[in-house]
Amino acid sequence: MTDSTPDFHCGFAALVGRPNVGKSTLLNALVGQKLSIVTPRPQTTRHRIIGLAQLPKAQIAFVDTPGLHSQARRALNKAMNRTAAAALSDADLVILVVEALIWNSEDELVLKRIARAERPVLVAVNKVDRVKPRERLLPYLAELDGRHGFLGLVPVSALKEKNLDDLRNSIAAHLPSRRRSFPMGSSRTAAWSFASRR
Repeated sequence: MTDSTPDFHCGFAALVGRPNVGKSTLLNALVGQKLSIVTPRPQTTRHRIIGLAQLPKAQIAFVDTPGLHSQARRALNKAMNRTAAAALSDADLVILVVEALIWNSEDELVLKRIARAERPVLVAVNKVDRVKPRERLLPYLAELDGRHGFLGLVPVSALKEKNLDDLRNSIAAHLPSRRRSFPMGSSRTAAWSFASRR
């Protein structure tokens, strides 16, 4: 398999969600490197970061974003919201990251902004390791699925690194068929600043 065949997929996938749903932890787990700051304190991620995952038939450039939030009175918060919104418009695919069993007004705000961007959306339902018993997840997933025309919902645990291969494969399947954008490295993953794309 070469990267010039129609079966090869490559593109930018933006991880988007309200603050503190685990976007940075998920990015780090998906690319296998510590690229983003991981902290319980909300609004820690202030810059877009690309983590590159090399798969046999795909190359996924993950774009991490600041958490979108409604309390944007401060200049910094407004700038972070603009950064996240710009990532939406640049992405081939949006990954909406939500916390299992939780949907609040800020999640709704994020979904509305995604809808305005008119980008295809997959949902990563994070922190499923906290759901006990697991059957509690089923009605939540059904309700979430009815909120938008999502391409799919993938339950994951970024912290425990559960079901990440399914998420990577789902993302890759929905990226455009095109040649790779970044050179192959000696390792499975690599990282660049977002500015390198410009």
